Amino acid sequence: MAESLILLLSYLRTRFYHLRSKLPPGPHPLPLIGNILLFKRKDHWDVVFRELAKQYGPVFTFWFFNRPQVVVTDVEMAREAFKKNDIAGRDMSYIANLLSNDKHSDVVFADYGHRWEALRRVAHSAVQKYSINERLVSVATDSVDRMVKAMLKREGVGNAFNPKDYIYLLFLNILATSAFGQSAKNDALRDGKESAPYLTDANLAMTVMDLFFAGTDTSQGTFQWLLLFICYYPEMQKKLRQEIESQIGDRMPTHEDRNRCHYVMAFIAETLRFRNVAPTGLPHKAIVNTILDKYTIPKNMSVIVYHGIICRNDKDWQNDNKFKPERFINNEGQFITTRPKAFIPFGVGRRVCPGEKLAIADLFLVLVRFLQSTQDYELVLDSHNGIEVDPNVSDTYYPCSYKISLKQT
Repeated sequence: MAESLILLLSYLRTRFYHLRSKLPPGPHPLPLIGNILLFKRKDHWDVVFRELAKQYGPVFTFWFFNRPQVVVTDVEMAREAFKKNDIAGRDMSYIANLLSNDKHSDVVFADYGHRWEALRRVAHSAVQKYSINERLVSVATDSVDRMVKAMLKREGVGNAFNPKDYIYLLFLNILATSAFGQSAKNDALRDGKESAPYLTDANLAMTVMDLFFAGTDTSQGTFQWLLLFICYYPEMQKKLRQEIESQIGDRMPTHEDRNRCHYVMAFIAETLRFRNVAPTGLPHKAIVNTILDKYTIPKNMSVIVYHGIICRNDKDWQNDNKFKPERFINNEGQFITTRPKAFIPFGVGRRVCPGEKLAIADLFLVLVRFLQSTQDYELVLDSHNGIEVDPNVSDTYYPCSYKISLKQT
């Protein structure tokens, strides 16, 4: 018995290091626990990965327990590799297996295949249509007005409070109205009859839930950063309010106003770059043996594109650690619609986030209406009770502990 156990352990150890020898370089993994001891240090895990990228190069391997993941931190490499189907699979986890299996599937966790492509088209079509729908304008406007009214009633003027719950419920309400409805299904059946076999009620329900929960979480997190930056930089708050006043005034914002409010759009873009709330995205999976840089990535290997490093590094961005909306404004004072190649807050390639256009539309409408609804107040960041007021040195991707107050102007 003891001999058999020794032989098994010896085999597993040999297999472990044989696999490691064929992958891109990375920190030395320990059997079973891999590289997780690197997270014992006090630094944020983002610091750990940035140091690994500097030490091992733009593509390296990190072991989460006994599972290796190839990490890509170079934008050219990411764009070239992820535009093909070769790494368009999804690395499945226990939770993902519950959501996507032989009987039903969603669009986020589903592995690459015809069913995923059909559901992806449904999600993309629904988002494209609703992101320019006038109903979104009225829903966002009404939701923000009610949120500000509730803030003033419950918190009062001049009192510090954490806006997290207000913001979360705001986007929960907006996206619930956006996501749930029979017309996702009807439009899909009409526009793509070849996809009909995959558009079952179960699959569509899972796809809608993806858009709802993923959209709510990332949008509310991004808006928290927007609000924190608005409070921390009063000169930017003033500039935002001035542009909204001159271009929109008191009327309800519209989708077309994005073409007029260049600084507002630049402010949103810089927030997405500087504090990306999904810095690693979701792991992809190689569906065939594929070449990445000078390495052969074996079939079924997990691959991550580290959006956070690509969106904030000194190679692709000047003053990358400075919050500077002007980097998205051209010499004529207009928002740069042609994105810099390293601006990938929503991912890159075949599995780029399908909710991007809806997220941008939501953030614009909510931000503009929020500043309109608080035009008689100044948004102030509270610096008491040990709260870290500087968003530039935050150790988290979700600013949960800050407090603001609305002070009468």
